Amino acid sequence: MKIVKLLLCLFFIGVAGLCAGPSFAYILQADKFAKNKADFIKKINESGRDFVIIDYSFDGSENGIWQSKELAAMKKADKKRKILAYLSIGEAENYRPYWKADWLKGKRPDFLLDENPEWKGNYRVRYWNKRWQEIVMKYLDTIIQQGFDGVYLDIVDGYEYFENGKDMCINRETQRPYREDMKRFVATLVRYARRTSPRFLIFQQNALAMLVDYAYLRLLDGIGAEDVFTDGNKFNSDRDMRESLRYLKKAQSTGLKIMIVEYAKQAILQELIIKNATANRLDFLMTDRELTKLGTFVTINESTLDKGGKRQSIYFSTP
Repeated sequence: MKIVKLLLCLFFIGVAGLCAGPSFAYILQADKFAKNKADFIKKINESGRDFVIIDYSFDGSENGIWQSKELAAMKKADKKRKILAYLSIGEAENYRPYWKADWLKGKRPDFLLDENPEWKGNYRVRYWNKRWQEIVMKYLDTIIQQGFDGVYLDIVDGYEYFENGKDMCINRETQRPYREDMKRFVATLVRYARRTSPRFLIFQQNALAMLVDYAYLRLLDGIGAEDVFTDGNKFNSDRDMRESLRYLKKAQSTGLKIMIVEYAKQAILQELIIKNATANRLDFLMTDRELTKLGTFVTINESTLDKGGKRQSIYFSTP
């Protein structure tokens, strides 16, 4: 009885106005998804997904970086498909080519802070620091030269670490709110990318509170949002869901593409996600948090199914 009541309660949490988004795949460990690059390309072309978010390298190494002809091959089955490169701008990753072995020995670079305890090898940074921004721009240069259609920015919510729960907390180094410093960094990145590639796409993952600023929204082409309905093995509160959906509705009203990612493994949580996504007419991707799989893209409005099979039924098994 309690489960039934919970289902009914959460089913009607809907925020009017959200609708179907593009189908997409989000795979950052391509070498665990496919035997090799050719196998990966084959699987992507068979998937029919509109957007594909991947790392700049097949296996994380410089030798494994995607070549322009390989990215083009991923569009062989669908010329309209867009390939986005994952790019973390709020943390430094010790497995990236920009990382220096001596950064943790002696005096650290002035932008480098402590390791993120939840993600080994990822280090928080002073993202407003010019040296860090130059490193990111150089990394972005590589991505543009490879032939990616755009980037999928992560750790944009890095400002939350510095705010420590206090909205609009002021950065003493810049005399601006930490989130304002992040907005300026993203704006700089957008201008830099589009000088070289005018049609280059900028997607942002999470940091939904930044979407209240319409001027900032105009910088972006899309929003990725993780854990809108669930967080690990539990369901989010009504309050948290309403807040996330309100931000997403605002972003979508400006024409931004919305990509929802859920990681729930338990069947009951997956069912709750479907019911709440249905109430909000919101498509989503169900996949593994390690991002090693194609995952299941769930289309809520079955009338939008196309003959090519790009969008799947709302009924699915654990991916």
